[in-house]
Amino acid sequence: MESLKTVYQKKLKDFQKRKNNELTILLYHGVTNSISKGIENHAGKHMEEKNFAKQMKYIRNKCSPISIDEYLFYCENETDLPPNPVVVSFDDGFKNNYSVAAPILDEFQIPAVFYISSGVVNTNMMFWVDVLEDCINLTKKPYINVYLNEKVEFFIDTYEQKIAALNSIKAYCKTRPYFDTKRVLEDIQVATGITPQVDHAENYKKITWDELKVMNDNSLFVIGGHSLYHNILSQLDANMLDKEIRSSLDLLEINLQTSIYHYSYPEGQKNHYNSSVINILKKYGVVCSPSAVPGLNPIDTDPFHLKRIMVGFSELPFPYLDTSL
Repeated sequence: MESLKTVYQKKLKDFQKRKNNELTILLYHGVTNSISKGIENHAGKHMEEKNFAKQMKYIRNKCSPISIDEYLFYCENETDLPPNPVVVSFDDGFKNNYSVAAPILDEFQIPAVFYISSGVVNTNMMFWVDVLEDCINLTKKPYINVYLNEKVEFFIDTYEQKIAALNSIKAYCKTRPYFDTKRVLEDIQVATGITPQVDHAENYKKITWDELKVMNDNSLFVIGGHSLYHNILSQLDANMLDKEIRSSLDLLEINLQTSIYHYSYPEGQKNHYNSSVINILKKYGVVCSPSAVPGLNPIDTDPFHLKRIMVGFSELPFPYLDTSL
């Protein structure tokens, strides 16, 4: 399987030659000012505060930052986009979106859209990938046995072994239905002897409803849905899919007292959403749902197939300053 960085370089090889009116959507997850221990945040899902500030300064000075709603307005009215347009987006709903990222966006007056997994707001719940990371990071056991397609023994005595085991188990879970991923998570907790907790790392903490309300009241920011619990939508049956999308939107709309028209697909690759997912999103009033497939967006791109460029995660660089593209 190709690494994220290899896919990034292939899909964006002509980024520096992009057309002036092609939209770039940057995808972030978290911005951190905390110090990580062990393999926690080893993949850089939570970008260092100083690096994010540098990137936002670049966008303010060199690009035309616009909101996702402004982009849709340009499309619907067949109006030319401003030169070098860019939308900043965040997935998941971590507390540091409010405490660290939002003040920087405010400082540089850069609009952003935050796609929130609404079932974890105001809770101590953890995303399944963080559960795996926390258990493998904190265990003192030199190896564990986990049943994937068969029983697999993972040596986890060193930093490198822990990362290798984590990546292998994550890759397996991303191809499996929800109930099997749930079973793997339970097995991992037993095998490692660790009970995962958000308090084990600052970056695991989720945003609260009060914090999200403050962000929703800021005219720079748009709030969208991102499922309830970050379940992969294409893996749900018809009834579960309808319930997942409807409930995730209802929870946001009730707590924020506003209509929600935006969404993004958890994981977001081509196999993680389909026409059934899109039809249900449209059924509940969603007008735009970008993927996480890397690439740029010509003005005529379908708003349910918009591409985004992940930054920071798995050492993916800020594309504007990447000399390899």
